[in-house]
Parts: sequence; structure tokens; C-alpha cells
Amino acid sequence: MLAFLRDIANQFGGGKCWSCGTNRASGSGFCNYCEWALPRWYPACCQHLADLRHALTDRPCRYWFASLRWEPQTRQLMQCYKFQHRAELASVFARLLAAHIVLCYQNKPLPDGIIAMPMTEKSWHKRGFHQTALVAREVASLLSIPYLSNGLRIVRAKPLQHLTSQRDRWHNSYRSQLALANVKGQSIAVIDDVITTGATMMAAADALYRKGAEHVDGWAIAYNQGD
Repeated sequence: MLAFLRDIANQFGGGKCWSCGTNRASGSGFCNYCEWALPRWYPACCQHLADLRHALTDRPCRYWFASLRWEPQTRQLMQCYKFQHRAELASVFARLLAAHIVLCYQNKPLPDGIIAMPMTEKSWHKRGFHQTALVAREVASLLSIPYLSNGLRIVRAKPLQHLTSQRDRWHNSYRSQLALANVKGQSIAVIDDVITTGATMMAAADALYRKGAEHVDGWAIAYNQGD
């Protein structure tokens, strides 16, 4: 019961900071110091950081945007979200990503729809929630962009990406996803939790392009530029 009440308090901004756990959090979910210290990415395309040498398609995402750098504070938050079952962090990540996207696009038109990076059924059941869908739904609401549920599906299992080389990540991801949504002629943003090599994001983009999408933009909570 006490844990439940603490979760409710955090949701209403009355709990502790998500990062340091000691200071009282503001409405952002962080204390003033930790919010200031967040390792934010600059509001510009990060595609140059992806290793596209091994890509098996010649049509990359139009833009690659991520709100946070992969540094200790980001890793701690992501570990808490994904492996400690703190689904409440989805709202925190969604607000950070939506604000970053507004800065990134400026005078450019936003995409026509948002799709979450798919999970396998096994991973979904193990985690208890769809980590990217929770964030994607809220980002779509904040930006007033339609959210396309079940837009992508994993059709071919692959090894855990962090256990393989960069080259193998590209080969394992190739044609691993299927687009189910009607996206012909549309610009679509795909939201993932972390972009590392870009292989998974490119697999999603390839599936959407084959379904007729005009442009695919890759958005993520964080960009792990060092792995």
C-alpha cells in the first residue's frame, strides 16, 4: 500500500526526484538541479552519428532526433523505466521528447502520424507494458499528431542487439519488421527508446517505405552514440 501511495505522489509531482531520489521533485519529475543537469542533445539531426556503412537499404530516415545523450543520468532513468517497471516515467520521457521535437522542427512541418517501435510479445509480457507505445501515445497527444497503433510488427526474431557487433546488428535487423498501417504518401515518425547504431530504426523505416510512406523520421528518448 505504501509503495502504491508513493507512486501516486510521484505522478502528482509530490514525490522525490527521479534522478537523485533525495530532493523534492517539481512538476517535471526532477528537482531543479537534476533537470538542469539532464544531458540533452542539441536540437539538430543526429544521422551523422549512425553507422550506415552496413545498411542493407539505400533509403535512410529523413531526420534522426533524440532528446537525451546516453550518459549516466540517462542510463539510470532508462534502467528504472525498463527494468524496474516504473511505467510512470513514460510521461517524463514524453514531455522531454515532445519539447525537443518542437525545437528540432521549427518551421518544418511535423509528420502526419506517429508509430511506436514494436516489441515482441515475449518482451511485452515480461516487462508488463509496451515501453515505446506509452511514450509515443503521449508524444502524439502533446504534439496533436495522430498515433497509429499497431503500425509495425516484428516478423523475424533477432538476437539481443547489445550482444552483437555493429555489422551483425544491421544484418539481424534487415526485413525484421512489417508495416501494417496505411501510410501511403504520408510522413511518419517512429519512436524508439534508444537509438544506437540505427539498425532497428532503419528496419522500421524500410518497412514503412515499402508500404508507401513518403518520409520516415526517427525519434528516440536517447541516442547512444558511444556503443
